[in-house]
Amino acid sequence: MKTSVQKRIYVYIILLVIFTGIVHAITVFSKNKNMASMLIMWTPGLAALLVSLIAKRSLKRIGWKFSVKWISIGWIFPVVYATVAYSAIWILGLGDVPNPTFLERARLTLGMESGSDSLVIISAFFYITIVNLLPSAFMALGEEIGWRGFLVPELSEWVGLKKAGLISGIIWGTWHLPGILFGNYGQTGTPLWFRLTCFTILVISTGVLLAWLRMKSGSIWPVVIFHATHNGVIQMFYNRITADTGKTAWFTGEFGFALVPVLVLTSILLYKNMSRQPEKTMYKTPKLSGLKNM
Repeated sequence: MKTSVQKRIYVYIILLVIFTGIVHAITVFSKNKNMASMLIMWTPGLAALLVSLIAKRSLKRIGWKFSVKWISIGWIFPVVYATVAYSAIWILGLGDVPNPTFLERARLTLGMESGSDSLVIISAFFYITIVNLLPSAFMALGEEIGWRGFLVPELSEWVGLKKAGLISGIIWGTWHLPGILFGNYGQTGTPLWFRLTCFTILVISTGVLLAWLRMKSGSIWPVVIFHATHNGVIQMFYNRITADTGKTAWFTGEFGFALVPVLVLTSILLYKNMSRQPEKTMYKTPKLSGLKNM
């Protein structure tokens, strides 16, 4: 059985590299950057769906169970750690709040020209993290079908959940490298080595957290909501509401330092929790026909 799992993972990685390379090549000549971003985010999912069909791996194993409780947890997690990180930035004077440009644009978008600053900020937060969640979730779904719908359960069956979280986080971070090194993904204003260091630690830590959430909930939807909320609350809300005070880029966003200690601490706590719980209570591998065909 282990050989079968290994083969599925190897084929997945090969397909992922091929699909990602093709899409990155297309983006060089594409004028529609939004479409290019969507295609890139769906390469993990497409690779997972294809290898599942080839190996006759039931698509039910991706984890389609719907749970309001776990979806709520998936939403709360990024809101809490982002709020903690950015509160530290503002309290320490590493960035200012609110950014006047953000307020001006938020008023126009929400049609709240006469509202107070506080009301505009609160409305913008819920608009970004709830109203705008559906399109963000569609983009995140493409990645999560691959990372947590396929890769994490397969790795968990092979090497156990603890290692699956770390390995999937490393693969996830490596997958982002072409966009960081050769594309427009990532903040400017700080050295490349610093951005890569912060981002790598952040992604691996988040990979552990998401692996736990996926296998503990038995569903892909909490991690999809987590991913979409993370992107929205950090990239579209906290980054934009924070005004630059000179060194702000060193601390904000996925390429800054502020999120790193919060996520590292959270992932360590969950990692220890994984080791305390018997592996069989963390996830169940269904016995489905076709799993030994590859």
